[in-house]
Amino acid sequence: MKRQLADGLILRTLSEGHAGDREQLPQFYADVNGEGDREEIKQGLVLWTQDLIERHPTTTLDDIFVVVDPAHNDRIVSATLLIPQTWRYEEIPLSVGRPELVGTLPEYRGRGLVRALFDAVHERSASLGHQLQSITGISYFYRQFGYTMTVDLDDHATIPLHALDDAAADYKPLFTLRKATVDDIADLSTWYDYLARERLLSEMRSPEQWRHVVAGNSPGSLQGRVYLIIENAEGVGVGYVALAEIVSPHSLYCIAYVVGDQSSYLETFGDVIQGIKQWVLAAHGKLPALLYLDSSLHEALDWMITRTRGGNIRRQHYKWYLRVPEPIQFLQQIQPVLERRLEGSGAHRYTGELKVGFHNLKGMSLKFERGRITEIMSIQGKDGYDVRFPWNLFWNVVFGDQSNEEINALLPEVWPSSKGAVLLNTLFPKKKSWLEGLG
Repeated sequence: MKRQLADGLILRTLSEGHAGDREQLPQFYADVNGEGDREEIKQGLVLWTQDLIERHPTTTLDDIFVVVDPAHNDRIVSATLLIPQTWRYEEIPLSVGRPELVGTLPEYRGRGLVRALFDAVHERSASLGHQLQSITGISYFYRQFGYTMTVDLDDHATIPLHALDDAAADYKPLFTLRKATVDDIADLSTWYDYLARERLLSEMRSPEQWRHVVAGNSPGSLQGRVYLIIENAEGVGVGYVALAEIVSPHSLYCIAYVVGDQSSYLETFGDVIQGIKQWVLAAHGKLPALLYLDSSLHEALDWMITRTRGGNIRRQHYKWYLRVPEPIQFLQQIQPVLERRLEGSGAHRYTGELKVGFHNLKGMSLKFERGRITEIMSIQGKDGYDVRFPWNLFWNVVFGDQSNEEINALLPEVWPSSKGAVLLNTLFPKKKSWLEGLG
């Protein structure tokens, strides 16, 4: 893909074979996206970019886009890339494209370069059959490209590790941590799926993708993870924790804490948190101020965190930005889940129609026959809707992030009819997701 932009700038992919693009890009991202960060973070960006170019299991050179200025020796002035992956909506697989590492040199901002890049990356994503795009980043900015902020992201809780008492000298833990290897991938995948089955959105990882996240990132990459197996006293694994490889003086991130069906969070919690403390001391020689725990945590952990000295649950989270390019096709894809939710509900064997509008004289209709969806289609018109949503907020309901009532509390015009209220709450219940995002 190659496009001529205004002011003589050129948009192209790394697959076009310009060696200078490939050489420049890692440092470009370190300079632009790592501006003001520690040198460790900048180097982490360099290594992450190199991994995406050279060894990533899904991203190819066709997925990496740059804008260059021929008037300045083909200097990269703006760039982004796409990370293809597979998620699932409960049990329904979804093909997803994740734009990442969006950046523009300060003197080239305000020229619409990111819009041109997103047009290209969305076109590429469509050609790969992606039903959804996801991105993390600047507040509000990505709404202008059709994204809505929904589904929890990043830290949910904190524990000050230095406030934890050390275990007694003669204490024998019931559970210990050891570093995972590629030989543990089958077990990691099983434990991952055990928790994921309780979530609305989660990821599906191939063995190659598991190999990449466990052992494929370059040491020091911003996406580097340390996977630690939770073993019982007999040396049998019962779950895992995943920690960010980069540890700052202020923070250590626990990306995942998962226990399978051979134990419980209640049983493992104390030894796991103490094990993390001992691991970070052995690996780095000192403790960060806080251990941050991800929003994917099992709900039972909240009770134990708040009863740990200094433990705190955050009530406000950052969120993913998600974009649904083809709404009708997306709802058709998840139709089996929607029909299952009707069974035994207050709308059991419902026959009729749900009309959802978007305040732009457009909307969609879902028709039902005895609890089965017979048609999902686009409609037009000003009146006759059972509920209307502005600004893509319908997807906040579809993705279980907010209930219709929560949105209505902020926006009184999102007021469904009685039929609309029953069907929305039945078809799209509020439900937690778990998304790490294949980096």
